[in-house]
Amino acid sequence: MSELAVARVLVAALAVALLACGGFLLSPASTRAVAALPRARRLGLALSALCWVWVAAQLAIHPIDFLAFLTPFRTVVGAAVCLALTWALLGNLLCARAIGGLLMLWPMPVILAVREQVTLWREVPVVLGYLSLTFGMVVVFYPWVFRLCCEALSERRTVRRIVAGCLLAAGAFTVCVVFALGEVIGQ
Repeated sequence: MSELAVARVLVAALAVALLACGGFLLSPASTRAVAALPRARRLGLALSALCWVWVAAQLAIHPIDFLAFLTPFRTVVGAAVCLALTWALLGNLLCARAIGGLLMLWPMPVILAVREQVTLWREVPVVLGYLSLTFGMVVVFYPWVFRLCCEALSERRTVRRIVAGCLLAAGAFTVCVVFALGEVIGQ
């Protein structure tokens, strides 16, 4: 699979996630689910495992010079150790931190794929990626901010509808970006 195809898949996954979150926020069941999201233990365990698998895979695909001593075996063992430490030490608001980790991980393959492309909208996924990266860092380092946002969403129906509308609009825009990736300007 080419880098551009991976970028399209990741941006499409972002579009689906934005549309699904926006649609879910419009449902009445979202009130309790949004309030419970930052402390959802099982979801946090699964998402943090996904984050560490993703990190190990990225180290295998794009090695970093100062980590050149990491063989594939050492990378897998290191990811397993980091996962165990994450589960043991970061149990409080683990789901919020794992969501922040995913927000920090998805932009790298997209940015690497589109940096050489002469595409119609190549700046859009880069800007989305950097916004996601910034928000992900805030959520990882300050997960209580994510919890406060979830509490505000669960308590105020009007705010929840506004955020849902924004997420649906962002998801629709991101769908357009998926189709525009790889299109050469002027064709």
